[in-house]
Parts: sequence; C-alpha cells; structure tokens
Amino acid sequence: MALRCLYKLALWAAAAFFAVVLLVCLFSVGLWSVLLAAGALAVLFAARRPLAGVSEQGARRAFWVLFGAFVLAAGAFAFAVRVEPAWDFGRVYHGALEITSSGSIQIDRQYFLESNNNYFLALALAPVFIAGSLAGLSPLASGILLNLAAIDGSILLLWDAVRRRWGARRALAVAMACFGCAGLWLYGPIFYTDTLSMPFVSLGLWLAQRWSEGARRPALAAAMGLAAFLAFRLKPTAFFLYLALVLLWALRRGGAVKAAALGLAVFAACMALWQVWLGHNSVLDTSRIEEYRLPPLHYVMMGLKNPGGYDEADHFASQALPDAAARTEFAKGEIARRLADYGPLGFLDHLRQKLAYTWADGSWYGAHKLGIDPVSPGVLQQWVADAGEYWPLFQAAANGAQLLVCLGLAVCAFDQARRGDKADSLLWSCLVALLGVGLFLLVWETRSRYLVGVLPLILPLCARGLGVLLRTGAKN
Repeated sequence: MALRCLYKLALWAAAAFFAVVLLVCLFSVGLWSVLLAAGALAVLFAARRPLAGVSEQGARRAFWVLFGAFVLAAGAFAFAVRVEPAWDFGRVYHGALEITSSGSIQIDRQYFLESNNNYFLALALAPVFIAGSLAGLSPLASGILLNLAAIDGSILLLWDAVRRRWGARRALAVAMACFGCAGLWLYGPIFYTDTLSMPFVSLGLWLAQRWSEGARRPALAAAMGLAAFLAFRLKPTAFFLYLALVLLWALRRGGAVKAAALGLAVFAACMALWQVWLGHNSVLDTSRIEEYRLPPLHYVMMGLKNPGGYDEADHFASQALPDAAARTEFAKGEIARRLADYGPLGFLDHLRQKLAYTWADGSWYGAHKLGIDPVSPGVLQQWVADAGEYWPLFQAAANGAQLLVCLGLAVCAFDQARRGDKADSLLWSCLVALLGVGLFLLVWETRSRYLVGVLPLILPLCARGLGVLLRTGAKN
C-alpha cells in the first residue's frame, strides 16, 4: 500500500509542479505568443480527425519522409548559422584542439579543474577532431557533424521507443514535436554538453522499453549503468532519468530490483575508474584541483541571485578565494544573507522569476548563443539570433510553441496522476525525472538551455498531453 501511495504521490507532485510552470509561463511569454499558441491549438484541433485516420503503416512511412527532410534541412541550417566557439563551448573546443596538438591541456588548465565534466567532453571531442582531419574536415565541421548525429540519433531512439510502446501513430506525433522544436534546430551548430548528452536520455528510454518487453538480459542492465555514467559526466540533468528508472524498479520490485542493482554497480565502477584516471592522467595535471574546484554550494549561491542564471560577479568572487573549502564557507554565508534579504514573499517572487527564466524561453537560450560571433552572418541570423532585426517575430512564435509545450506537460501529468497506480510506467519515469530536473534547477544555477538535454523527456510528454487535450475537446 505504501509503495502504491508513493507511486501516485510522485505523479500528483509532477502535476502540481507543471501546473505552476504553465501558469508562470502564461504570464511571461507575452500576448502575441499566447495568441499564437491558441491559434496553433485550434489548428491541431481542426486537424485531429485527418491525423487520427493515419494508419500504422502510413505513420511509419510519414516518419521516414519527415525525418529525412529534417536531417537535410537542419543540417543545412546548422552550417548556415554556425558560430565561432565561445563561452564554455569555446573553452572546451580549444581544450580539445590542444589535446590533439600536444596531448595535454596547459593553456586553460584552471578552467578544466573547475569544470571537469567539460574536461570529459574535451577528451571525447579530441579523437573526433583527429578523425575529421583525416577526412579533410575542419574541427568545427567535425564537431557540427557529430552534434547533428547526436540530435538525429536521439530522435531515432525516441521514435523507436515510443513506436514499440504505443504504436507508430503516437510515435509520429512525438516525432513531429521533435521536428518542430526550435531547440533541435538552434543547437545544431553548438556541439556542447546540452545536445551531446541528449542521446543518452533517449537511449535510457529505449533500454527501459526493451526491458519492459521482456528483453531482461544482464547486458541490458549493464548498458543502462554505462549510459547513466556517460549522461552524468556530460550533463547531470540527463542523469535524472536513470534515477527515476531506479526508483520505478524499486517500487515495482521483482526482477527489476536485480537489474537496478547491476546497473548501479556498473555506474559505480565507471565512476571509480574515472576518478582513478582523473588523478593519474597525463592530459591534465589534477594535483591542484582543490585549489581551483568550485564546490556545489557555489552554484546554489549563484542560483539565488535573480533570475537564477550564471553570475560573473559571483564566479570571480569565489575564484579569488584560495581553495574549495574557503569557497564553500563563502557560499554558505552568501546563501544565508540572500535568503534573509528576500524574506518569504521575496523568495516566492525569486522562484517565479527563476521558473520563467528556465521554462518560458522557446528558443531554449539558443538565440542568445547564435548571436555570439557568427562565422558568416546572413539573413537567417536576423531571424534566429537575439540581436537580429526580425528576432522579435521569431521569439513570439518560439515562445508560443513553448507555451504549448508547458500546456502539454501539465495535461499529461494531470492525466497520469488521475490514473493513479494504473499510470503508464514509462510516462511515470519521464514525469518524475523531469520533476527532479525542475526542482534541481530551482535550487541550482539555471538557464533554459539546461533543458535541451532532456528534450527526449519533454517532447513525448508534451505530445501525449496535447493528444489527451484534443481527445477531451472532441468529446465535449
């Protein structure tokens, strides 16, 4: 009984959270975006009968046609709006280049000691750049092609997982949400942790679906553990799916508990090997890591300054202190002071601003990144970069689409909560994982781009929620 209550309680918590997110976004995106979202919903409602008449075979054919068109169009778009790597993306890019040329990182060593998840990415990019050079490609072109493969592979894994679970017609609806998502277009040229963690979220869903079909081999559970390690090293938000799956399997008991234990053992072994290698590698000297490491509370401290994103003044203040222990004490003091300064009502307003900053941006922060040092500025940049002449038009449309995403999330969460312990287990995992990500980003430093890696969770939930809404509207 207690386990059943916990299963249902998690769903109601997700429903409450996404209802608040929807309300915050509704009052944040602007009137034109609200009107565009309403118009798009009306179009979907008018098209519901023709879409419902698509056969399973027709849905499969439509997917492959649309997927092929997306691969070509999104690939061309990525190269047209490519940028010179800057911000953290640029530091990882240049770190990987230094590895390919000298075998070690010296120039930006302090940065990689501060952010060793980005060191992991630099290590992964270096052989990609070497392989690309053998094929006559520049490092930038090699990285973009890798990134496009990660996005396309994520869609394919997601399509197959959903098709196996609910059939090709519902999988087509999820695929169409992917093809229309601005984040999957805007981040095409930005080969950073946001997109490169995405395949491991889709892979987690695919492996979970294969397990539910009866493919309960130890190798599958071990693959889960390895995928969880790679997701965690690239982007901790991508790891929340695996936490949700472990919780699901613990609640369900049975043979799944053994699978979860094996997956956790593989994950722990990979983490241990990484820590051993980190302390004894020749690429990056980590002997002074405690002198430069930014402790977790540093990111909580930054997250308490409105609207909750990266703050340069906080970063430099922490960086000026002698070691991680001193930075932790500094962060504790700042956290206490900021909470006291806010007071109860001020803190609630801070959370409102932080939710809007995270969830109400239909460009997923990609428009800002594409405006930084474009390679060959053209007419597309005028639309999709936030300094472009036509950016306000694109922003209104993108934020209108984001409002539909949040509506779909809220409806899906409420629908599954209403079903109680009969809720779909895969949707339960997606909702609980996304709830975890949402609560984590309320505490941590946040940006809307931190949700890009979990789009394989967001988009199926959105498609399912909008489907429920359209079917309900058709009955009334």
